[in-house]
Amino acid sequence: MAEKRIKKNGDRKNGKRQKVNRKSQILSVLMMLFSILLLIGILTYSRSDEQFTDISLLDLFKLPFDDILKEKASHVSNALSLVGALIANLLINGTIGYAVIILPVLLMMWGWIILRKNDPTNALKLTNYAIVIAILFSATMGVTSQIFGTVEKEWSGLVGAFMGDVLTKLIGKAGAALIVLTSLLIILVLAVDLDIYKTLNRIKQSFDRVAGWFVSKKNGQRVVNIGDAEEDENENVAAAETEFTIKKFDEDTTQKDEKPVKPKPPKQIIFNAPDDEAEEEDIKTPPPKKKIFESAYIGGISDEGSEAGIPDSEDEEEIDYVFPSVELLDSPRQADVVNDEELRANAELLKSKLANFGIELESVSVTPGPVITLYELVPASGVKISRIVSLENDLALALAAKGIRIIAPIPGKGTIGVEIPNHNPSIVNIRSVLNSTKYREAKAALPLAMGKTISGEVFVDDLSKMPHLLIAGATGSGKSIGINSIIISLLYKLHPSEVKFVIIDPKKIELTLYKRLVNHYIATSSDFREEIITTPENSVSILKSVEVEMEKRYNRFANAGARNIAEYNDKVKTGKIKSSPEFKHLKMPYIIVIIDELADLMITAAKEIEEPIARLAQMARAVGIHLVVATQRPSVDVITGVIKANFPARIAYQVASKTDSRTILDMNGAEALLGSGDMLYLPSGSPKPMRIQNVYVSTDEVEAIMNHIAKQKGYTRLFKLPSVLEKRKNGYSGRADERDELFDEAAYLVVRHQQASVSLIQRRQKVGYSRAARIVDELEAAGIVGPYDGSKARQVLVETEETLREILRNTE
Repeated sequence: MAEKRIKKNGDRKNGKRQKVNRKSQILSVLMMLFSILLLIGILTYSRSDEQFTDISLLDLFKLPFDDILKEKASHVSNALSLVGALIANLLINGTIGYAVIILPVLLMMWGWIILRKNDPTNALKLTNYAIVIAILFSATMGVTSQIFGTVEKEWSGLVGAFMGDVLTKLIGKAGAALIVLTSLLIILVLAVDLDIYKTLNRIKQSFDRVAGWFVSKKNGQRVVNIGDAEEDENENVAAAETEFTIKKFDEDTTQKDEKPVKPKPPKQIIFNAPDDEAEEEDIKTPPPKKKIFESAYIGGISDEGSEAGIPDSEDEEEIDYVFPSVELLDSPRQADVVNDEELRANAELLKSKLANFGIELESVSVTPGPVITLYELVPASGVKISRIVSLENDLALALAAKGIRIIAPIPGKGTIGVEIPNHNPSIVNIRSVLNSTKYREAKAALPLAMGKTISGEVFVDDLSKMPHLLIAGATGSGKSIGINSIIISLLYKLHPSEVKFVIIDPKKIELTLYKRLVNHYIATSSDFREEIITTPENSVSILKSVEVEMEKRYNRFANAGARNIAEYNDKVKTGKIKSSPEFKHLKMPYIIVIIDELADLMITAAKEIEEPIARLAQMARAVGIHLVVATQRPSVDVITGVIKANFPARIAYQVASKTDSRTILDMNGAEALLGSGDMLYLPSGSPKPMRIQNVYVSTDEVEAIMNHIAKQKGYTRLFKLPSVLEKRKNGYSGRADERDELFDEAAYLVVRHQQASVSLIQRRQKVGYSRAARIVDELEAAGIVGPYDGSKARQVLVETEETLREILRNTE
């Protein structure tokens, strides 16, 4: 019975082991199959397939039912079709480039190890070294691309490009090349021997073997190397002689007090004796030099000519910054396809409706887009364009459309365009635009991912060439989301040392999320404590600070002999200009001034706001300062002639009337837009606007990007603009004969109300902002009110009017 029980237990164990083996075998076969598929997908990768990979993996399940996906799959050249193109593009361009081919090779190796039940110890070491070597190879290609600029992006991938960019900026091109090549060499050596000394010893032994072979041939002796004696277990005698000889050599060398002399080895054995120990010397090692990085330009030049806000060279810093990934953004949704029946029906309706009015068409061509479909009409000879334009409302009624827009004629074509909204419009996700080849390979200094045209093409423009942008649109038309898309576009392309934002948000809710960028991207003022400007007083102050910064940059450019910011930064980078006691030349960032609601500021302080905006718009382009001004009320008292003349590039979202459309675009059309990001963009120098569907950015996406940036270490010193208050105080001596004629009245006013603010004096004394601010400075100089304290109200130092009379009497 005992024997049977034992046998049953053994069978049960065997049965369990066989079940486990079966699972591991299935797993190993699946791993090897997956690795082969990955290998095929990577090897048949083609850059031309990237245009078909702007979809998610979940969208592939809709392939049997989606005509657009079927069309894309039919044009893909990858051996694994759309799946292979999608995965290959993700692995090659999104990771470490072509070096990612190590992934399927390692998967194949591990599948074989699991199948054969081999010891995984060596395989684990090999895996670690293979991954490190692949990453270093990617970094090498990234550095090579930075140096020569001829390496395709597929060789480095996103990881290698980032590492190459960081290394070349930190230690230069030569230093980066030496670092990556040395690291690659070291890891290859360690992968072979796990010890650099052992590798050098191996090389040495190889030369000794060759030399020993010649000696043994000459003398008829057998050569035994120490390494051979340790590795060859069959050569016991030779190993014993070697060990004995080494031991005797050690005894001989330790018997003498003199410096050990390397004796001759025995005749029968040729080996490598250990090197003599070097004598210790009392050498003082110099302390390591503090590493100094080139920092971004901070502030301007003070009135005396010295740097304002720029630390000494020992305090200059450069941060380790990681750009946000597109993975932080929502995946693109499946685009709603405009079916052929809808397109054909609309085309027939256009032809029949125009025929009813005696207008014949030669042909109608259709270009479907995400929200709008463009129908290009070729009228018969003798048909006047004005007749078709006059039928805009009739066509909209016949098509039951929300609103149509007629382009007569389309610039550069001999056709008339009729833009008709789709019944099922698609959302243009910002991820699909930022992940497009057009945006990633854009050479613009300040690239803006604006959206997609009516033909579905990604549209990217350069803010530095606009050079300023005026935006108008009714509430809910997508204006605030458009401003978010502008900021996000720049955050995904530019390092914190390359761009700074001045954000003015009188509504206090739209752009407050960007307050978290204060240590990286926000330009602040030393005159108050607001990162995102929300009050009219601070708005005027920050615009005047930017104006002073502009003037100081022009002085710096004149000293350096540079005509614009790109030329200046290039000269700083190449060392063509040197700093002096008067001018410390450092890299300058672009400054983007964003005003979310101009109308509110113009109501409060029209003259004080219009003056710096007009001056910046006229002169600031060359020094890298650009304006993005938005308003929901495009009336002539907000968008004045002075402002409008200096903003050649404009965006119009849906507006309430044709008058508003003409105010922003000088033509009708914006009143017929659909809202929700549908816009007309008038580029600088273009006679007619183009219709674009703006990208959509959700609040969650903005928060995710802010979290990614805010958790990184920023600059220890904030980017400070020049102080306007300090300049104003320096220009006032405090003498009674220089006071404003309304000084006494203002003094009694603030003491009576126990409140001291510029807005109070503006309202009660009916003066402008500049004069009211100067009166407040005079009150401070007279000791009636306290100093400026950011967003807090000034303290009134005088409690009664009797005390005030005494002060005024003594200061006369």
